[in-house]
Amino acid sequence: MINWFDPGIIAELVAVGMIAGYLNVLAGGGSLLVVPVLIFLGLPELDANGTSRVAILVQALTAVLTYRAERRVDTALAQRLVPPSLLGAGAGALAATVLSNAAFRSILAWVMIACAGFVVAEPLLLRRAVRDGKGKTASTAQTWLTMSLVGFYGGMIQAGMGYVQLAGMVLVLGIPLIEANIMKMVVVACYAPLAVAIFAWKGVVHWPAGILLALGQGFGGFLGAHATLKRGERFVRAVLAVVVALTALKLYWHGY
Repeated sequence: MINWFDPGIIAELVAVGMIAGYLNVLAGGGSLLVVPVLIFLGLPELDANGTSRVAILVQALTAVLTYRAERRVDTALAQRLVPPSLLGAGAGALAATVLSNAAFRSILAWVMIACAGFVVAEPLLLRRAVRDGKGKTASTAQTWLTMSLVGFYGGMIQAGMGYVQLAGMVLVLGIPLIEANIMKMVVVACYAPLAVAIFAWKGVVHWPAGILLALGQGFGGFLGAHATLKRGERFVRAVLAVVVALTALKLYWHGY
């Protein structure tokens, strides 16, 4: 039995949350570290997946409130993207709850290895899309198919969701990068309550751990949003890619 009130565990969860929140804002991919840490602390894989959603919900809501205060949220675009994302996320969360712990662990390990490469490649891919002038309005069918699949991934896995969202919004739907960066948080803030509710209904959310992570991740996101020195983004991405890849390998062999 894990003692969530142990000072060492409290400090570790808050610290991991802060790092994840900061990285999510500065370079992306911080959430890739949260679920493995929960697993290594002793939570079953499905419980770690469900518990991590509490912090994601808090960070996404905080970001959206900030964007709304600055009048940066495109309501019309949100109305196009959110409904299919909700549909996909609900299906994805339900699918996640019927997986075995071993199956989810293997899926997560391979997803993390793929994301480790995308951490480095993302800026090049997105800049090329912007340079090539991708800004055309996608059809309704394209939008529903793309965002349903993106939402399904978010509801099921979530780790690395920012990369999946930007790939779908920018590379497939042609949404400008600046708007896509804002809309990715709007979409998550809309489907995260549904995902949390489904995981809580299935009994795979450990609230003490989730709240501790949320406190750290919210503060880390605040620090990242107010960071003025961005020169180290390439270095952060390189370190994050290595850490994520090594964590994925450890996760894959964990329990064997």
